[in-house]
Order: sequence, then structure tokens, then C-alpha cells
Amino acid sequence: MNRANGMVLIMVLIFLLVMSLLLSAMLFVSQLSHKAAYAGQQQLQTEQQALTEHLAALTQGPDPQAPDSEPLAQCPAQFAAWSANALHCQLFRVQTATYSDSGLFYAGYNSLILHAGLNTEAQPHD
Repeated sequence: MNRANGMVLIMVLIFLLVMSLLLSAMLFVSQLSHKAAYAGQQQLQTEQQALTEHLAALTQGPDPQAPDSEPLAQCPAQFAAWSANALHCQLFRVQTATYSDSGLFYAGYNSLILHAGLNTEAQPHD
């Protein structure tokens, strides 16, 4: 084998090495792209599930027997002299937290529910 054939063989081997490195880099980027797209899809599904659970919790209203169902505040109108006994008002916080099956994704929602009404037990003052 002469010197020219040896150089050609070395050049071909270097070319094949560069091409295999480029191919493996492209495959790695493609895999990362696929994982990123899948992560976005998982996050959207988790958010949709959390929103569905939150809306269901809102339609049911706060559970009075739950330990965290204490009213957060009273209505400002309850402090008025004319409505002290006539108005019943409570502010509740409803929060929902959802994790994906893998535990990597999280979505949560918080809402405030205001229950206001008139007390039927209120007696008119003479």
C-alpha cells in the first residue's frame, strides 16, 4: 500500500467519525425535543385534571366538617350596627393540588367562596 492510499483511508475514517458524531448529536437533540414535548403534554393534562377537580370542589362548596373549613373572615357589613344580627357572612378558601402520576408535574388552584345570607333568627328591634 502506498502513501496516497493510506492518506485516503485516514481521511475516510475521519469523515466517518465526524458523520457518526453528527448523527449521534442529532439523535440526542431529537430525543430531548421529544421529552420536552411530552413534558408539556403531561403538564397540560395535569392542569386540566386539577381544574376539573377544583371545579367539582367549588360546586360542592366547603365541607363544614373538614378541619381547614374554618371561615377566613367575616363580612365588613356584619360590623354595621343595623346588620349585626341580621346578616350572616363567611369567607372560605378552597384549594386543590394535583400531581401527575410520576410526581414530576404539579398544578394547583385556589378560590375564595363567600357565603352571605340573612339570619332567619334575627328579631326586629322595637
